[in-house]
Amino acid sequence: VQLYETMLTRHTTMVVGPTGGGKSVVINTLAQAQTRLKLPTKLYVMNPKACTVIELYGILDPVTRDWTDGLLSNIFREINKPTDKQERKYIVFDGDVDA
Repeated sequence: VQLYETMLTRHTTMVVGPTGGGKSVVINTLAQAQTRLKLPTKLYVMNPKACTVIELYGILDPVTRDWTDGLLSNIFREINKPTDKQERKYIVFDGDVDA
């Protein structure tokens, strides 16, 4: 309930805790509960350390000025496509938090 209420009032939410502490379970439970309550919820889960910074965000070619999308750019484009569905979409970075 706390995560749900927090996500209603914030654009971003960080769930932190020790390994095995239930963070992923809480997020998945929220998504499943919303879906059962007729609010379809899709999670885009990724480990940001599984790819390079360029693979994650994308890169601008300094010569041609062409942009090449990274994984996150592609997910943002997919999430923001116009649709008639009333669906919640969450991007989940499932990995360590570095300073």
